[in-house]
Amino acid sequence: MIHILEEYFRGYPARKKVVKFLWEAGLSVKNGKIYVKDVEVPITGIAEVTGVNRKIVYHTIEYIESKPALKILFENLAPRQSLISIAPLMGWEVLELTISKKAYESTVAMVLNGLAKRRIRVIEIFGTNTYEGKAKVYIVIEGVLPFDMIAELKKTNTIEKIVIRTSEKDKEKMICPKCEVKYCPRKISLTQRS
Repeated sequence: MIHILEEYFRGYPARKKVVKFLWEAGLSVKNGKIYVKDVEVPITGIAEVTGVNRKIVYHTIEYIESKPALKILFENLAPRQSLISIAPLMGWEVLELTISKKAYESTVAMVLNGLAKRRIRVIEIFGTNTYEGKAKVYIVIEGVLPFDMIAELKKTNTIEKIVIRTSEKDKEKMICPKCEVKYCPRKISLTQRS
């Protein structure tokens, strides 16, 4: 969650749960209601998912709309699409890196440069380097990450953890204290019908 939300919700732990969920899900707040794009989300569902009662959700909405900075922020919030969960099904891989906060930018640049040198196509990239929590970057690549690139990443002391989501069974051999492989045995093959 971003710093501004931490400041506004510091004294409200129950409301903070709600606002954290709204932020992470990309749900907007407009005219006393919660939306995903233009579809209204039931207050009951938000209450259940965050473990608070409906009254807390209503108070959170009122509070957001009473503060101009929060109101502008949440009116314009939208969910982000991601290919992370389906990438292995498509024969792509996802490289998830937990990076030291102070070296985030330089490490991301180094990783992207390594991929470019190997002519590996990046399909999607996004990251987070918030004030609290871990700094992470997710990179969806076309095809399979070569072992030499993984070896290079393992040696980088600014990378705390490497997670590879793949449909390649042989990647399970790479386990090291820094690495984790999430193997997906299914792969969709796209064939054209004539």
